[in-house]
Amino acid sequence: MDRSNINQLLEERAGLIEEMRTITVTAEADSRDLTAEEAQEFDRRETAADELERRARRMEKLLGVTPAGGRTINADDPDDGGDGGDGGEPEPPKTLAEFRERRSGVRPQDEAEYRVAFYNWITAADSSAVTHEEYRVLSKASAGAGLNLVPTDFRNELVNALREFGVMRQISRVITTDSGETMQIPSVTSHGTAAWTAENAAFTPSDEVFGQASLSAYKAATIILVSEELLEDSAFDLEAYIRQEFGLRIGILENTAYVVGDGSGKPTGVATQASAGVSFAGAAAITADELIDLYHSLLSPYRRNASWVFKDSTIKLVRKLKEGGATGQYLWQPGLVAGAPDTLLGRPVYVDPDMAAATTGLISVLFGDFSFYWIRDVNGIAFQRLNELYAANGQVGFRAYHRTDGKLMNTAAVKKGTQA
Repeated sequence: MDRSNINQLLEERAGLIEEMRTITVTAEADSRDLTAEEAQEFDRRETAADELERRARRMEKLLGVTPAGGRTINADDPDDGGDGGDGGEPEPPKTLAEFRERRSGVRPQDEAEYRVAFYNWITAADSSAVTHEEYRVLSKASAGAGLNLVPTDFRNELVNALREFGVMRQISRVITTDSGETMQIPSVTSHGTAAWTAENAAFTPSDEVFGQASLSAYKAATIILVSEELLEDSAFDLEAYIRQEFGLRIGILENTAYVVGDGSGKPTGVATQASAGVSFAGAAAITADELIDLYHSLLSPYRRNASWVFKDSTIKLVRKLKEGGATGQYLWQPGLVAGAPDTLLGRPVYVDPDMAAATTGLISVLFGDFSFYWIRDVNGIAFQRLNELYAANGQVGFRAYHRTDGKLMNTAAVKKGTQA
């Protein structure tokens, strides 16, 4: 399996889409609706095209093909433009453990002895099965009683799982920090202007206007209960189960907030902050002209890196739209190369399940440069095993939380389309 297999699937999908378009063009030429047989053939090809797309995206994930858009920034890396990127001297270590970590170059939770102890601890049916030596090893990673940071390989699997539920982490700017203090981020809200000035005349002052945005660290938390019998079943892959379930719960919660969150105890969604673009005339419909208007409502500097974000049901409407004039070209074009998204008016299209459908009064379309939406993560997933709390029910609890925030730093960078 390689990229050529993915490209072949995408080419087959494009062929089916062209056949779908031929069916609709034939009916339009005769000024009639699709016959029952034509509608059946259209639906059959659409189902097959969607299945080819799912297969191609699965293969992309297996091969590690990164879709276009999005950039991850580590705030600790001076070259990444994060908080620690001033190129100056690093802050002195605050604890002896931090000093030893810097000297060794290895985080305690990444050492081999810690990882062995961690997995012995997480899979033990009885806490007494974990030795005092293993508890001593585990305590190196955290000062909290019984609260341990997950090893890096486990944590990375969880973060990767979060990305599968929506596209916000893929197309936004992601910053990772070691602590959860509020980040203050200065911004320029308005620029000054220059003026033509006569000889020996006074200069006209024109100031820049500065603002400030802040990113907090809201907690997304969950508890998983596992039966003692399940813990004792050696054939069960407990690690994979917990990783998948945590990814499902936390991933869905966070992505919803990144899209439509109100900022109260959670991130502020990009749809909540996006500036007004176009109000569609229809309560449940969108026209080609309206999408072109929305495209041009965004200033040209932002259009160079802009993307479209829709719900899947809205994309089904948009697929059928054409430009006006004699050419009648479709606005939407399928991606033909591995890692390349579909495009609309030449810009990438992304599907996000948390976008609203094309329904009365709702924001159904976003178009803009999503790198201006910043996601702030606090480094590490906190994880705790609860042996006694649910013992009366023959269960063991596993508690985890992730701290994050998100905010659109420049509201002019993303425009919204709202149904009538």
